[in-house]
Amino acid sequence: MIDFSYAKMRQIIVHFVGNKAQEQGYEIADNIIEELDEEMTAVLNEIFLSPFKSETTNHFSHSTSLDYNEAYNYIRKIFNEETSFFEGSVDLLKQLYEASSHPNVKSGDLWLIYLNECIIEGELTDAIGIFKVENKEVFLKNEFNQQSVTIGYEKGITKKDIDKACIVFNLQEKDGYRVVALDNLTRGESVYWKQHFLGIEKVLDDTLLAESFVNICAEFVKKDDESLVGKSTFIKEAQEYLEVQPEINLEDFADTLVEESKQEEFKTVVANYEKTHAVTFPDNFKVNEKNKEAFSKKVKNKIKINNNISIVVKDVNQLTEKDMVEGFDEVEKRKYLKIYY
Repeated sequence: MIDFSYAKMRQIIVHFVGNKAQEQGYEIADNIIEELDEEMTAVLNEIFLSPFKSETTNHFSHSTSLDYNEAYNYIRKIFNEETSFFEGSVDLLKQLYEASSHPNVKSGDLWLIYLNECIIEGELTDAIGIFKVENKEVFLKNEFNQQSVTIGYEKGITKKDIDKACIVFNLQEKDGYRVVALDNLTRGESVYWKQHFLGIEKVLDDTLLAESFVNICAEFVKKDDESLVGKSTFIKEAQEYLEVQPEINLEDFADTLVEESKQEEFKTVVANYEKTHAVTFPDNFKVNEKNKEAFSKKVKNKIKINNNISIVVKDVNQLTEKDMVEGFDEVEKRKYLKIYY
């Protein structure tokens, strides 16, 4: 769990970073903001910290050795006071500029914020926030001077403008720290920000593995051409399996619940998910009560019949053969669905 309720912004610096492919360069600010009043602190917390909702954590990594991850090294030196916050921010700015070599990468402001008293995984720790702001909102303003009024506008930042962002917590240093990142990026932007600049990947803990398992089962049910009742049976049996098994083994799960003719299809869904989400399942992992509850909720209760007709089922896993009958009308040459109530 992540908690910023007591977080304090100790230092803030804002640089400018351009697109390297277009030779836009970068600009280094020469001052650090350290004095913030209560009102400004509340505004900054709402803009920069409130967008972080996901509990999925990441860590810095490298295919060869963590020591070769530049962003990790710059952050580590700041936390360990080998370099100042200012020097580390400049190093990160230059690293981001080197990663901004694709023509589609936009220029923007690079905000770096040093935070105190953040809570993650039940521990109180410092953190460093890295935010790139590429777009700004236009705000209309008006002023009165006696009986005359003038209008104008300014550009500013709201929390909707924060998409390329991460917060690094001073925890688990040897494992690449604990990092939370916003996930509302396109694939191209995600590769540029998370891989080329930061070099982070998800922490493969039981929480992530259980969530991934639920997503895989939902995807398999969605792709399966089995009848609605058949899907309902699979969901029920899967829930019963989760209730009695202390740990999940994907191979055993498939052997137990997936028909032999659909084993390869299930394996394909797993393989595609692992590739797309950079997740590799170990032999065994655990699921908690929250994951079990999410299992059935992942299956959509809105069932699309065709482009013009959909029906809503309150609880798909409660369907029985007495409720619905599916078939094919040989005379009409069309599928049909009978609903009993």
